[in-house]
Amino acid sequence: MTAVDYGMDDGPRADGRPKYFSVPEADRALVLIRRVVTDIVRYYARLGDLQETLESAAACGARSQSDSAREELLRTVEKLQTCLEELEDIGVELKDWSRGIVDFPCIVDGQEVYLCWEHGQDQVSFWHEVQDGYAGKQPITTLPRERQYAMGRQ
Repeated sequence: MTAVDYGMDDGPRADGRPKYFSVPEADRALVLIRRVVTDIVRYYARLGDLQETLESAAACGARSQSDSAREELLRTVEKLQTCLEELEDIGVELKDWSRGIVDFPCIVDGQEVYLCWEHGQDQVSFWHEVQDGYAGKQPITTLPRERQYAMGRQ
């Protein structure tokens, strides 16, 4: 399934400007994002395993094991690239490969902020200022009432 299959073909615009999400839009996008991020977390962990296999095979001189691991590593990197392209098509940014943290651009009071979600969460429940990153996340409930676009009440 792709972003187009879910009716989310309006990722970054042709002029390069990002798509902006409201909280309800971000939650709807999670149907696809969950699947993609689950793959990313799994593939990223596999890269670490393959790197260890390569290093071990090189130390032991096991050329066939090394060649096999290298080929699988390249295939895994290609799969990760495809996943990243899918997220880009949706209009979101992957911020942490191992934890599966995703940011959704959002406009609040005329300023860009990020709605954020981490793999395993049921919905988008946090937001943060662009400069603060995930460490500065705050609950969605802290968005002031006048920030109507972010909450989906236009």
